[in-house]
Amino acid sequence: MKAFGNKFKYATIVSLMLASGWCSLPASAQEGLSAGHNNTVSTVLDANGQTAGSGTIANGYRPVGEVVPELAQIVFYYPEGKLPATVYVDRQLQSVLLPGEYTVFCVVPGGHAIESYFQDQPLYQGKLAPKHQLKTLGATTYFLVVNPGETGTTTALAKRSVAEADLQSMRLQSRIINRAKQVKACEYVKGGTAVLLQESLHFPTGKSQYGSILPASKAKLDHVITFLKEGNNVSDIQLIGYTDAIGNAAANQRLSQARANTVRDTLIRAGVNQNLITHTSGMGIAKDAEQCEANAKHQDSSCNTQGRRVDIVVK
Repeated sequence: MKAFGNKFKYATIVSLMLASGWCSLPASAQEGLSAGHNNTVSTVLDANGQTAGSGTIANGYRPVGEVVPELAQIVFYYPEGKLPATVYVDRQLQSVLLPGEYTVFCVVPGGHAIESYFQDQPLYQGKLAPKHQLKTLGATTYFLVVNPGETGTTTALAKRSVAEADLQSMRLQSRIINRAKQVKACEYVKGGTAVLLQESLHFPTGKSQYGSILPASKAKLDHVITFLKEGNNVSDIQLIGYTDAIGNAAANQRLSQARANTVRDTLIRAGVNQNLITHTSGMGIAKDAEQCEANAKHQDSSCNTQGRRVDIVVK
């Protein structure tokens, strides 16, 4: 399912939200809409109401981490449709989603009315008579999807794999300030600090140089560098290198460390503050590769190819 359809205009939806008082934009952005600019949904407005560059997804989705047992995490997303969807948590406004947007928040484990509604005014069914209760468990993430519609609620639970396939081309909702009292700031398992970004960069067997990083992973690395240089309240960067199961333990430890060092050096050369990189280590054979056949004939086995990597964790 594509996040950005071509059958409706982004400007029309934003104008509808402005007219209803759901959001406000800088004067320059409002003038652009009133002047009849032909902005489609694939044109993204940033936090200042400015148009992002072609092909850029502002505040794009990054896989969420595991929350602490005292919280349950909700990822609410709206892949495709024509109308704004108002999100309520226990009868109070959490956000308003446009097609192609998502929101992430946490609640205390237990039963909660968490739904989205189309054209909810003037009756405000989502506030007065919510239809569904979601029973949440601690340390658990739930993905809720807004399906296309015109009235009422179309909210449904989704599998993580299905949800994250859609979320890859979506952007974070940033116009509406949460007003739902039951919504809590998410706290994550790793050190109690939110994991802002996680990526894995893969290498060919036996290689650790920058030039050997696989093309798809180089694209990921470019994204990481852009994210880090934009600020994003980054306080900690961890780099952990691994290898496949082929070769002896000592050689694999050195290789994994060399891979982590390569990524560290690349980040620094790109202008990333080296003081943010608090951990650079090689762990040798990856745990998910330990059960692989440890010979060159099986170097293309998925468990081996996935082991030849550096994990980047940004907090």
